[in-house]
Amino acid sequence: MEIYNTEEQQVEAIKRFFHEHGLSIAAGIVIGLGGLYGFRYYQAKQLEAQETQSAAYAALVEKSTAEGADKKAWLVDAQKFIADHKDSNYSHLTALLAAKEAVVLKDYAAAEQQLSAVISSSKVPEVLAVAQLRLARVQAEQAKYKEALATLSATMPAAFAAQQNELKGDVLLKSGDEVAALAAYKAAQAGSEAGKNPLLDVKLNELAHVAG
Repeated sequence: MEIYNTEEQQVEAIKRFFHEHGLSIAAGIVIGLGGLYGFRYYQAKQLEAQETQSAAYAALVEKSTAEGADKKAWLVDAQKFIADHKDSNYSHLTALLAAKEAVVLKDYAAAEQQLSAVISSSKVPEVLAVAQLRLARVQAEQAKYKEALATLSATMPAAFAAQQNELKGDVLLKSGDEVAALAAYKAAQAGSEAGKNPLLDVKLNELAHVAG
């Protein structure tokens, strides 16, 4: 997967991948399991289900961004969608969005629950990485620095390495370990495209006094 400048761009890329390739991946499995008629029937049913889920997910996203939206009521709707489409790609994307909305409400326990559920059920490395990064941020926000660093110790796709190291630096800095934070920021800088992360440069400059 190519390197994206922000986590939101990575999420959008994941959504495009599911939309463009989800059916063909399922189709490849079915070809080996049944005859042509069975495959065509399965293909039609899968396409119908995917389109229904896609439309329902799009409606949820639109509702969450509507002016004056009732976030608590939206979270109830989101949880119903997740339960109705358990362990599907769209349920995982909905859980990521639900966690984000829970953070807005400062309901960190709900955010952790949503993200942990994605981590325990998704088999897509990129989705796992996004969930792990967001979970670490939620944990750090609650001063759970040890837990955040444990979350960030997971193996992630190369496209996420710079974000992973930068977030490690943020957590380490909050916990008071400036030396380790500087090392993490330098690792993030080494994995970032030149000039693409001015905020990281600021963080490094602020630790210029640290011998690392």
